[in-house]
Formats: sequence, C-alpha cells, structure tokens
Amino acid sequence: MPINCIIIDDEHHGIITLSHLLENIEGVTVVAKSQNSLEAKTLIEKYQPDLVFLDIEMPGMNGFEVLEQFDALNFKVVITTAYDKYAIKALKLSALDYLLKPVSSEELEATLEKYTRQEMFSTKEQIVHVQQFRSQAMQDIIALSMQEGLIFVKMQDIAYLEASGNYTHITLINGDKHIASKNLSIFDDVLKENPLFFRAHKSNIVNLKFIKQYNRKDGGELIMQDDKVILLSRTKKQEFWDLFQKI
Repeated sequence: MPINCIIIDDEHHGIITLSHLLENIEGVTVVAKSQNSLEAKTLIEKYQPDLVFLDIEMPGMNGFEVLEQFDALNFKVVITTAYDKYAIKALKLSALDYLLKPVSSEELEATLEKYTRQEMFSTKEQIVHVQQFRSQAMQDIIALSMQEGLIFVKMQDIAYLEASGNYTHITLINGDKHIASKNLSIFDDVLKENPLFFRAHKSNIVNLKFIKQYNRKDGGELIMQDDKVILLSRTKKQEFWDLFQKI
C-alpha cells in the first residue's frame, strides 16, 4: 500500500534533501511540500496524507501550532528538527516520532518501517504534552508507547524498567505492568537526569525510592518493595552508593 507524504519545512534545502530520500524509497510518494507553515493545514486537508514530515521551528507558525489547528490528527506526524537537547527530551517524553537533521536514509527507512508496522502514534494529547513540557508544566510526565496506543504516567510512579530486546517492561509502584515498544536506552536518555532513577544494570533501571533491601553478592542484589530481585552490576556498585546516600 503506497504511503503519501507531505513535507513542511521553512528551509528549502531541508525539503530538497528529504524529498530526494523519500522518492528513492519504493511505495512512497511526496504529494506536496511547502516552506510556508501558514498553508500547511490547507495542504493537509487537500491531499489527506498518510505521513506529514513537519519542522518544529518555523516563522509564522511553529510545527506544534500547525498541529493545534486540527480537532483530530487523521495522519501520522514525524517531527524534523536540528539537535536541541530540550526539544529532543520533550519529544521523547511525549513519544512523538522525530528525525534529526540532516536526515539519514537509514533513520528515515526505520521510521517508515515503524509506520508500516502500525507502531507510530500521533495524537492531540501528545501535542498538548509537548507544549506543556516546553512551558515547564509537565516535565514529570512520560508517555509510554504501547502497541495499542499511549499511556501517560508520572515518572515517580515507575518502580523499575527491564529490557527485553527492542521492548521495555515497565512496572509501576501500584503493581500495574506495561510493555513499551521502545528499547531501554531510550528510557535511560529520558530518566538519567532524574535523581529518582538509577541504571543498576544494562538490563534494568530502578526507582531508588522503591528499593527495599541491598544484598552483597557479586556486585550486589537490589530487592524491590514488591520482592523483585534486580542485579546491581559490579561497575555500578560505587555509583549506586554515591547516589543512594543523597536520598
């Protein structure tokens, strides 16, 4: 089934580069492109695309303001942006899909494969979440990307996370369990600046306040409040104690 795309980017070279990459992928058609964010809504309503590649920072109207014009998003969105630590964290927290400029063919193909597998979500709630994060209002909320959709939870309600290939098992303090369709390294990037969380092992991130006991054994074992046993790698032992003593 063909994938129809629209590109909205105020930089001409950005449109040319992305358009060239997309048109070299079988089954993908660029049906419209524009440097003017003010005409984005008209183009989207006219062409009814499957995917919209949308720059964040544009004159006249930024990417999120473009999306706010729609009552519902009947298309998937991929944000294109130059690297900005703050913006990337907001996108990761909201689980919106994005590509860093300059866009590489490998990352673009991975994004299209995700769309084909129906693992891409674009909702009004995500847009509101990013906007509130940018205004400092919701920096303690994270969107968990599930196969069936999105779940928004407070970071402090996460007890621990466990890697499972390209997926992550998440256990909440209330006992609820979820499987997110992102690998653990994505969560590590988002949570590593939060003093509550610690990468205990290559396969686990824990909420330090949910630890019940530490057992000396090799690197050590962390016993969580629900009696889950999580290994503490030897290389993390001193770092663990340094962090733990600050709580």
